[in-house]
Amino acid sequence: MEVKEELLSLDLEDSDYLYRVRRDDRIIYVSICPDLVLKSDRSNDLKVLSHLRRMPRWNDCWRTLTVEKTPTGILSEVDRFLPHSLAERHISGQYYNLLNLTRIRRISDRVSLVSQNHQELMLKIARFEHELEALSTEMRAYSILQAHHSTLAPTFMGYVYEEEENRVIGFLMEVVHGYHPHLRDQQLCKDAIQELHEIGIVHGDPNRFNILVEGDTAKFIDFEEATFWDDHNFGQLREAERYNLIRSLTDTSGLGNHGL
Repeated sequence: MEVKEELLSLDLEDSDYLYRVRRDDRIIYVSICPDLVLKSDRSNDLKVLSHLRRMPRWNDCWRTLTVEKTPTGILSEVDRFLPHSLAERHISGQYYNLLNLTRIRRISDRVSLVSQNHQELMLKIARFEHELEALSTEMRAYSILQAHHSTLAPTFMGYVYEEEENRVIGFLMEVVHGYHPHLRDQQLCKDAIQELHEIGIVHGDPNRFNILVEGDTAKFIDFEEATFWDDHNFGQLREAERYNLIRSLTDTSGLGNHGL
């Protein structure tokens, strides 16, 4: 039976290329020496897969494959590193298999609009291990918001995993049907940021595209740069954020617009 393979994600550094690949109902990871993939091919889905399929042990059963160029030829080592997973789960919630979600629209490399049982939701993932820290920060923010029964962010809907529930790589949140604020929404946003600070969170990047106004409520998204009450710089960062918020409402550069 023919194996179906699809290149899902890539991260290209000078020292190695990382690829995230779907193989039938599995998701596997490859770290490969840049010399083994033509520079002109390294981001082309079909050409990347063509290169990878020629690597030793490609057709074996593994979770990760590390491919290196040695003086004696090409060496492939299986499972040298483990697939990444979010270690701390601050919020209780349901678990969803990534492959059971239907993607409706790609918003960015890590954010998509998806459907689960005919319900539209926002999906955010860490494609590779180095993106977990930012995801963990965001999850801590959501846990604090949930503990305070706050409406300052979209509702957290559950964790998303690859293959097994202990391989959490993202989360789902509700879709907010609102608009990004303008200067006329200044007081609403000021009140919201003050409430956020009072429960112990500095957002970190309060540009207008990280805020959605829905009715008479301002909701924040993208807490990856958040700082919390127990950080020794919290007070200083809180004051700076109040100023930056108002400045962002008059910004016409489009900086931070991910198409949400």
